[in-house]
Amino acid sequence: MTKNKLVNQGAVRRVYREIILLGMLVHVLYVALFGGLGMSGMVYYNVGSTVFYMAMLVLVFYGRYRMAVTLIHLEVCVFVIAGTLALGWDAGLPLLLIALASLIYIRPYRCSWIPYMFSALEIGVFVFLKMAWDQEGMTPAISACLANAVYLFNAAASFTIILVSSTIFNVSSALAQGRLMRKNEILQEAASTDSLTGVLTRYGLKEQLEPLQGKQAVIALGDLDDFKRINDTYGHICGDYVLATAARLMQETAGTQVCRWGGEEFLIIMTEQPEREAQAVLTGIAEKIRSYPFSYDGYQIRITMTFGLTSGVIGPDFESLVKLADQRMYQGKRQGKDQIVS
Repeated sequence: MTKNKLVNQGAVRRVYREIILLGMLVHVLYVALFGGLGMSGMVYYNVGSTVFYMAMLVLVFYGRYRMAVTLIHLEVCVFVIAGTLALGWDAGLPLLLIALASLIYIRPYRCSWIPYMFSALEIGVFVFLKMAWDQEGMTPAISACLANAVYLFNAAASFTIILVSSTIFNVSSALAQGRLMRKNEILQEAASTDSLTGVLTRYGLKEQLEPLQGKQAVIALGDLDDFKRINDTYGHICGDYVLATAARLMQETAGTQVCRWGGEEFLIIMTEQPEREAQAVLTGIAEKIRSYPFSYDGYQIRITMTFGLTSGVIGPDFESLVKLADQRMYQGKRQGKDQIVS
């Protein structure tokens, strides 16, 4: 598991933990409220709800976010129904349903429509309670003055939930943006680096050359000799092994940028050395590949490369420099391979 993934999981777990702790605090305050009102049934209910939120903390700790969020939505609906029946509509408990509907941004579900379903459920319960209370003509269990005080408490709790949901939305957006940036980095890295050999692709080389515009460079285009014969004789897995190993040997040389130009062709760029020194470096690379003990399935394979070498200024005519190096490389092929033509 990567460090970034661990950080994201920690941030997600922290957000859910804060929501649950807020719910637990609200129910503790309700225990005191109902205790003061002498409503022992609602006291026991809220003690049970406090224990319930403790269990939700355990679920979040183990990453069971979907189950925790689902149970919390259902618990709030049940609590609002029971509390409204106990205190009356004017106590404002249904406000919690509207506040909870704002938590639509919490989406631990695979299906994006599920949070909307919960929001619709909470709004439906709100409307049902209002219609039922008006039609049945129920009498509040507490005085109007006390109901007003409880209403203010419930309004404050609802506003707090909405503020928390706004924070969650910001955190979720930041996490989503971070995930998108990491995906872009992965895609860019995949486009810039050849998956088999680990050297630059043409796209990656283009990015590397941008800061080098106007600089003098020595350019070599190399081709593995008789590579088709290696594939035909030993198979493509062996061919991949030869390509990856040869690329690694080229990359080990300091001061070089290596690009897989296509198939078994590799482009080597040296900007730190004059042409004579660069040719000596290239001679060393060729010797390193020639003397390396390539071995596959018990067979020793001798690998050589032919290089075409040129020099020039990195700029708009870079492709023409590569073309010249390519012509010299094929000249070396015609002259017997395993050589450097400059």
